[in-house]
Amino acid sequence: MINELQKFKILYGYPNYPAENTYGDAEKVELDYLRRLQQCGFDVQGFCLTVDPPAQCLTFRELDRQWKYGDKKLLKLYEYLQKAIEGKDILINAAGINLHPEFVEQLPVFTVFQCFDDPENSHNLSKPVAASYDLCLVGNIAELETYKSWGIQNVEWTTLSINSEMYDKNLSYEMILSGEREIDLFMMMDKLAPWRRERLQKLSRAFPDAHFYGNGWSKGFLAKKDEVSYLQRTKIGPNIHNSTGPINLRTFYLPANGVLQICDNKQHLAKLFTLNEEVVGFDTIEECIDLCNYYLTHEEERRKIAANGWERAIRDYNEEAVFKRKLEIIDRYYSPKETRNNKIILNTYRDVSKPEKIFYYGIMNPWWRSIILGRQFLRRIKKSANRMSKNVISFFE
Repeated sequence: MINELQKFKILYGYPNYPAENTYGDAEKVELDYLRRLQQCGFDVQGFCLTVDPPAQCLTFRELDRQWKYGDKKLLKLYEYLQKAIEGKDILINAAGINLHPEFVEQLPVFTVFQCFDDPENSHNLSKPVAASYDLCLVGNIAELETYKSWGIQNVEWTTLSINSEMYDKNLSYEMILSGEREIDLFMMMDKLAPWRRERLQKLSRAFPDAHFYGNGWSKGFLAKKDEVSYLQRTKIGPNIHNSTGPINLRTFYLPANGVLQICDNKQHLAKLFTLNEEVVGFDTIEECIDLCNYYLTHEEERRKIAANGWERAIRDYNEEAVFKRKLEIIDRYYSPKETRNNKIILNTYRDVSKPEKIFYYGIMNPWWRSIILGRQFLRRIKKSANRMSKNVISFFE
């Protein structure tokens, strides 16, 4: 089957975020990932979809405005993308960013939208654009019905994957059953995130000596290079999402390191792992606290579940397995776009009137805005001065 899937020529659009939002060079991480897929035999090439990288992705409001008024940097990115897709069968927008739906609908390849930021960022990423793609791959299994409620029929679930840098490849089933682990609880998570702050505060009060790291924790940040070392020494890893899920990378790298994962969104967690055999699920933070206490005192049960979870994660959620499964999904929906018009219109179809352009380039452009507002301020001062002088003159008269 994999030889059949290797027929696809894929352009993989990836983001390049600023270093402070990632664990180092974001583009290098993406290119290394693509290189490993190529070594597995997949015909996949990378393309950076970030405008003026490294940068945050555009909100849909920003994207729509820049598309409508012909932002030069955005349209230049689209021109490069047109050239990059020549000879390709599939375009995967891996982070669901920066491609306007009216542009996507013109592309002469099979287009795939992928998003791992639902539901918190659906209004910016997925909801405004997803319908313009031929297939949507949703990272959050709990949000499939949400996409269908938007009228999208071609929608499937996909997952993140773990690479060899996230776990020790020398770890074995037997080592998890018998090896020494001195850290009771470990977690790398932002404590200040408003969606889960209260739950994390309850967890930290219940386990004041736990190894919790990240923004807002007293222990501060833990270097990424040290994280695997800590995970290899950890018994239990709580996993708490912002809202629905499971979707985050912890879902997969905790069991890959032989850690017993105790994760929220219990109902949907059961679709990724076998509950109480490979992972443990909970619905409330109070239940999470009770489960952590239970498995800290029932070591044999903890080790058995952790070892089974490791086996499942390594087998089903490695990079090759996940990407192969992704292509199997695409293959079920795929149809070539040979009949499409290869001439893509970049905004020139829209007759933008002169006043609208003046508004955009004058008011919306920061440089022009500062000049215009400065001139307005000076005019107001002059008017005020004129009124004051007239009042003074009239007073003495």
